[in-house]
Amino acid sequence: MKSLAYIFILALAIGCVNPKSTTNEKMRRFTFAAFNSLNDTTAFKKIISNESLDKELRKVGLINFNYCTSDSISYLVLDMEDSFNLEKTISSIAKLAKKFPTIKRLNEILSGDYQLLNRTYKMEQKQAYKAEEGQLIPLQKKDYSRFILTLEIINNPELAKDYVDVHGIGKAWPEITQNMKTVGIHEMELYLIGYRAFLIMDAKPNFDWSVDGEKWGTLPREKEWQSYVAKFQKTNPDSKAAEKWKTMKDISLN
Repeated sequence: MKSLAYIFILALAIGCVNPKSTTNEKMRRFTFAAFNSLNDTTAFKKIISNESLDKELRKVGLINFNYCTSDSISYLVLDMEDSFNLEKTISSIAKLAKKFPTIKRLNEILSGDYQLLNRTYKMEQKQAYKAEEGQLIPLQKKDYSRFILTLEIINNPELAKDYVDVHGIGKAWPEITQNMKTVGIHEMELYLIGYRAFLIMDAKPNFDWSVDGEKWGTLPREKEWQSYVAKFQKTNPDSKAAEKWKTMKDISLN
């Protein structure tokens, strides 16, 4: 069996992720971002299969993470067991970093090198949590494809505020949520830092942008919705969702 640490770093922004088994039905998600030009690729590729580290990472409640880059932007998605809080995890990782230098960069990020983000939208969201609490979400128990994408919104405070508001709890058009389910999307979340948006999308294992993405754009009210939100985005108003968002690079593939 591959080490959990190895599985973590191979958690593809454009591939499948299989969380470790747990009796809990929920997990907590924290996301971090930074505008920088650090060579995090080298730092994270040093995380290799290590049986001792594997065991210790399990103890601090880590289930899975994605670490992605796009231009000078870096983005970390950290999923952990719902019984663990961020403060406890940061403390535990800091101690582990002294013993395992390979996770030094992860420790730096969790210790404040990056900004912890609030969630703007979740598919069928019922409740929002503070960023430091972690967003409580269902634990994925089956194979799926994960896509982490990004786009810029217009540099205008009022428009940015309205962009957040239209994605609030109960604001999503029912047809748009149903469209996601129709094309095989299980979960979708939106996070913001400044005027940069990040989208985490978990879909069926064989999700194909050229087929499913094309179908997505033809579903009820989908074109209307994309035109509506385009006024907030630095995109072509006539673009489909699949055309607007840029896939972030998984650094483990470099």
